[in-house]
Amino acid sequence: MFRKLIKLLSQKAAITVLSLFVQIAIIVVGVLFAASMFWWIWIIFEFFSFIICLHIVSRDINPSYKLSWCVLILLAPAFGGLVYLFIGRQKAQRRVRKRFKKASELSQVMLNVANATLLQDRALLNPTGKTCADLVLNSGSYPVYADTETKYYPLGDDFFPDLLADIRAAKKYIFMEYFIIDRGEVWNEVEAALIERASAGVDVKLMYDDVGSMFTLPKKGIKRLLAGGVEVVPFNKITLSFDMRLNNRSHRKITVIDGEIAYTGGNNIADEYANKKVRFGHWKDTHMRFCGDAVWSFVVMFLSFWSAFGKKEIDYTKYVAQRSPRHTNGFVQPLSSGPWSDDHLIESAFINMISTAKRSVYITTPYLILDNEIQTALVNAALAGVDVRIIIPQIPDKKIVYKTTKSFLPMLIRSGVRVFTYTPGFIHAKMMVVDDELAFIGTCNMDYRSFYLHFEDGALLYNADSIADMKADFIATQGVSREVTDEEINDVTFLTRIVRSILRLIAPMM
Repeated sequence: MFRKLIKLLSQKAAITVLSLFVQIAIIVVGVLFAASMFWWIWIIFEFFSFIICLHIVSRDINPSYKLSWCVLILLAPAFGGLVYLFIGRQKAQRRVRKRFKKASELSQVMLNVANATLLQDRALLNPTGKTCADLVLNSGSYPVYADTETKYYPLGDDFFPDLLADIRAAKKYIFMEYFIIDRGEVWNEVEAALIERASAGVDVKLMYDDVGSMFTLPKKGIKRLLAGGVEVVPFNKITLSFDMRLNNRSHRKITVIDGEIAYTGGNNIADEYANKKVRFGHWKDTHMRFCGDAVWSFVVMFLSFWSAFGKKEIDYTKYVAQRSPRHTNGFVQPLSSGPWSDDHLIESAFINMISTAKRSVYITTPYLILDNEIQTALVNAALAGVDVRIIIPQIPDKKIVYKTTKSFLPMLIRSGVRVFTYTPGFIHAKMMVVDDELAFIGTCNMDYRSFYLHFEDGALLYNADSIADMKADFIATQGVSREVTDEEINDVTFLTRIVRSILRLIAPMM
């Protein structure tokens, strides 16, 4: 019962409603019973709100984020201040940063060992690719790997059968980390396969986000996994405390098998991702399978989180796999980012990719809530003659977020960016293809939440064969999508324009 109460109170909606009630209660009590006391209470709240705003302004964070929170806090001090304290702060809690510091020190050592042997690979990149690779390497220590096969999945329907087959064939270990794990046909098969492999002596570790899977992975299911020999750890478990920062969640989706195979992309473990359950029309998501040297970075990514939140010390060297050369085309650079630091690594990579594009930039994203840096990069690329195209959903999963996405379209379209809506339903894919030579696939949306608040992962591809498959799928997806016109997006009422302005102001909070 207590656990359910904590889960309820940890919901963003619950925090927002509770804060709003506090604000209303202060006003009502003050007006009805003690007008003079009300003003003293209000002055105290305004003073603390001003202090919070000074703190926000002094921090080295996105200016749009600062503006949104300061306006809200100064207009409604009790409401805005409480909401900010619970869900507004970008950096992870001190206890989380402390755990990551210890884990990341060892992770960086393991990645640097790989880097030392891969300098020649990075030198073979073309100049444009090398600037992006060096940015990610210098900011996050993530190596560039050759000898890595990639397989692109245009739908979750195609991805899950291969994932299950690889899990069932595992001989040494299986690592899985997902934001959402939901009961249903897909999870039932995955769960059975994990328990079967654990009973056969395979080291099986599962990490789930405690908020993302809050109401979808029941306690009975966790007990069943533990009884079957699967090690299970929640990411950043929610506890009822003042420093309950709900926004700092692991949005990553990683599977690693025997150090030889890794998966990442947009798919969580749930039936809608395989179109076995209809939600918001046809669900389109993308994923990628990696075989070869680049798998090591995914091993390190997973173990760094496991070390931070698990109860045992991890010996990374136990999980090093001996792989024979694959002699593949192109290069792969897995990477991760999160609010443990201020580098915003994946957003920085996106800006670099867009800004250095010469011919084309193709993007799919379920949410398009842009900060000034990304918006400027997209607009400048389009004005410079680069063919910039973005596909977003036709059927949204979150209506307010979708209306906010639409508020960004007039400027983009006016600048020459072509925007399409996926008419069959909801597109959850997060990928970018630039100049047919450079690509990203992973978990990161084009929004503030992914760039500044969530832990995300993905992979950059340089001249890899799968880039052609990603582009072909983008073109096919565009073929069943509808282009948004300048007349359409601007033919709106005065009230809609006002609503868009308000949504743009609070966009960083979504």
